[in-house]
Amino acid sequence: MNFYNGRKAEINKVSVAVLTDQAPMGMNTIGVGGLNIIVSERVMNRLADDEDIASVQTYLHLKSTEPMTTQQEIEEMHETNLNATNSYQSRKSEEQQILLMSVFSYGFIVLISAISIANIFNTVSTGISLRKREFAMLKSVGMTPKGFAKMMNFENIFYGIKSLLFGLPVSFVVMYLIYRAFANKFSYGFTLPWMSILSVIVAVFVIVGSAIVYSGAKAKKENIIDALKKESI
Repeated sequence: MNFYNGRKAEINKVSVAVLTDQAPMGMNTIGVGGLNIIVSERVMNRLADDEDIASVQTYLHLKSTEPMTTQQEIEEMHETNLNATNSYQSRKSEEQQILLMSVFSYGFIVLISAISIANIFNTVSTGISLRKREFAMLKSVGMTPKGFAKMMNFENIFYGIKSLLFGLPVSFVVMYLIYRAFANKFSYGFTLPWMSILSVIVAVFVIVGSAIVYSGAKAKKENIIDALKKESI
């Protein structure tokens, strides 16, 4: 015997004929630990009693090439106990919401990235511009263009590593805090997006290197004598 919804019921034995991983259209699985049993109407009447049969709800799932027209025709039947749910319309609404959120999210990310890249170019260009006199002195004592390019490459590596040493730990902490915030709603393990992190590392060196190459090219064109005459700003 078993108690179900506060009343005593008998447990009936059911023989499983076959297992399938494809549920009928419209059938919702009950999740982990549950079991969906698909039976005929005759078997259901035999397994359930009169009270269970009275509480059974009937659903009819339809496929249509014109779902909006089909919904309208169903609603025009004026049946009091008939409710129509349009999965196509619901999915379209969800897709529009996702698209709207994606536009705002990616737009914000692009805007912040553009501001950050412009800030990096401005900071590196200003720093190298202030060192024109220093570069002129190095050239005057025998630094070759090859040596100057090597120095710029080392500075690129130094700036990139320094920014990553500050940025990556902060990013890891933020990612973990986001994981903890969502862990209350969803159950999943914390993993680091290594491919995204690798892409960011490459992007940092590319952006910083581009800024240094651009500023270094301008510094190469500077006349040594004119640069030595200028005082540091």
